This record gives sequence, structure tokens and C-alpha cells, in this order.
Amino acid sequence: MGESMMRRIGTRVIGSALLLLAVVACAPGSGGAPASGSAPASASSANPAGGAAAASQAQSGGLQALIEGARREGQLTLIWGENTAGGNEGVRRWAEGFNKLYGLNVNFQFTPGPAMPEVAARVANEFLAGRTASTDILIGSETHIISGMQAGALESVDWQSWAPNVQDPRIVAPDGVAVELASRVPGITYNTNRVRADTVPASLQDVLKPEFKGRIASTPYAANFDRLASNELWGEQRMLDYARALADQITGLMRCGEVDRIMTGEFDMLVMDCGNYDALRLKAVGAPAGHVIPSDAALIPYWYLAVPKNAAHPNAAKLFINYALSREGQDILYDLDYTDHHLLPGSKSAAVIRDAEARGVKFTELNVQFVQRNDERQTARMRDEIQRILQKK
Repeated sequence: MGESMMRRIGTRVIGSALLLLAVVACAPGSGGAPASGSAPASASSANPAGGAAAASQAQSGGLQALIEGARREGQLTLIWGENTAGGNEGVRRWAEGFNKLYGLNVNFQFTPGPAMPEVAARVANEFLAGRTASTDILIGSETHIISGMQAGALESVDWQSWAPNVQDPRIVAPDGVAVELASRVPGITYNTNRVRADTVPASLQDVLKPEFKGRIASTPYAANFDRLASNELWGEQRMLDYARALADQITGLMRCGEVDRIMTGEFDMLVMDCGNYDALRLKAVGAPAGHVIPSDAALIPYWYLAVPKNAAHPNAAKLFINYALSREGQDILYDLDYTDHHLLPGSKSAAVIRDAEARGVKFTELNVQFVQRNDERQTARMRDEIQRILQKK
């Protein structure tokens, strides 16, 4: 949206309606069913322009109601890790853009918190105990959203009825309980000074070549391997066989956020990483960082945003998610985290996926729907087993 996202919405309903008319007219998939109180279907069919105007007015009214609700709330409470979405700096920049867009003065209260699994568990436990959620927004992967869904802790939101930036149904989790914030492309991070261009592995199978033995790190939590073990992808036996072969190749374990150890030469490559964003960040400051998407394990997992049912400031939380999916919100995320959502207009990360697809790489989305199609108990069991193999226990 560029400059238009920086304009002040103000408090007038007419101003909001004009903004949304412009956005909805350009948004894909914006012609959904009219909200309650809009023109009847027969009137819309007879007069498409009138039906669109009625739908736009309903959407504008829903947005304006949330803006007024957020004005009364006056605060947004957020907890996630300092290394997530730019931490304090990301929240500061998002807060400035959020308040400017909606004409508000909401106070953003950010507390750097523990790892995503811990925050997700806290949100679920607080809901089950009848306590107010400690964070107004849950940020996490498909696994964390599933755990919130199982606890019944996440609010179902009809995003398309009011949110101009959440009109693509592909980025919304089932029942509207979460929205995809950013896509990730995991693979192999490597040191370009230590791995020659003509020997860079193109697949996970290539990593098992004898010349790489003793030069590889993996993660103690077997990042992404548990998903590969699903029946939809590699299956259990192939994954276990690979994990055993990889365990003979690796010389140590490291967390995804420790890729500086690759740059110092402690290891030549990390297999698999959590996404290409660390390599992009290091490359931007001149480090010898490279990244490859393995042709036999091309995955697109996502970071999600969700509103707990027991959030203290639900109106501000929903408005924030709409803002984070705007071009301005996505650009702030990319500036600080080198990731955004590849399906949104103007995405900076989309080219990486397009280029891989042009080479014949076929991606599998690791979204909430993927988890629902597969047995999460099997995934947990395989995760434990692969971790045991890589840790050589």
C-alpha cells in the first residue's frame, strides 16, 4: 500500500468508508458474502454496483467499530521473544504505523518473553483457568496454533467482513482462528567461503556425500524433519533412515539462531535450518552466508497471529493483525526479520519461491491444514525419535 497506509484514518465513518472502497476494489477475493444488514442477494444481483457499495459500507462499519473499541481499550499487551519479528524495535515501528493508520494513541506494552511453545502453553492454560490472557496476540507456528485450537483458546474472527488486508482466504486458518503473518523457506544455510559453488548440495540427499562428513551441524530439536516424516511427504521409514545417515555426517548440534557459528567456520553448513532469513540477514552485512532450498524437502511453514478468546484488548489485537498484513507492516517485518508473506502484493520474499518453482521445485505448505490432515501424535513420536538419533543417545 506504500504511502496510503501512512494516511491517518481518523474517527469519521465517512473517511473509513472511502479508504475501504479504494482498498476493497483492489483486493483479491473481496467479493465475499455481504455481512448482516447489507443489501439482499436479489438487489445485489440486479445492481452489482449497489451490492458492492453495501458490502463496502458493512465492512467500513465493522472496521470503525473496532477502531472505537480499541480507542476505549487504549492498550495492546504483547509477549514474544526479542529475536521474533524484530523484538522491541519491531513493536516500536509497528506501534507508530498502527496509531497513525487508525488515528489512535494505543499504548503498546511489549515484554520480551520465553520461547513460542511456552507462550502458547501459557495462553492455553490461562484460558482453561478462566484468567485473562497475558498477551493480546499469540504469535507462533502451525504447531502452536493447533495447541490453542485444541484448548478452545483462540477467537474465531470473520476477517473478510471488515479487514481490508485479510481478504485472501489462503492466509486464514480454518474458522478464522489465526492469520498467517509470514512465510518461511527452510533449507540449508552454508558458509560460501568453505563450500565451493560447484559443490553446494542441491538436496538433503546430497548432504550425505562423503566430502561433507564432519563439516555439518543439525539442530537438537530436529527442525522440520518431524514434518518430513509424515505420510504425506517422506514417511517414517525413509525419514528414520535419513536421520541415521545424517547423524554419521554431523559433528555437532546448534540452534537455528546460532548461525554465526557457520560464519566463523565452526561448521560449514546447518541441515536443516528454520528458514532463509538468517542467511539473508548475514549476507546483507557482508558475511559469507548462502542458503539453498533442498529439492527433495521444499517446505513453506508460516508464522501465525491469533487473538486469545480471553484477551484483555481484543479490538486493538484484531486491528493490529490487519495492520501487520498491510504492505507497510510487512515491510517493517522484512526490514528487521528478512521475511514477509509471499502471497501478499509487493512481497520481497516471493521471488525466492518463484525462482525455485521455475527450476521445477515443488513446495509443500506446512500450515494448520497440513497438521489437521496428518496425525500429530505420529509427528510428536517421530520428533522424539529423530532428536534421539541426531543427539546420538
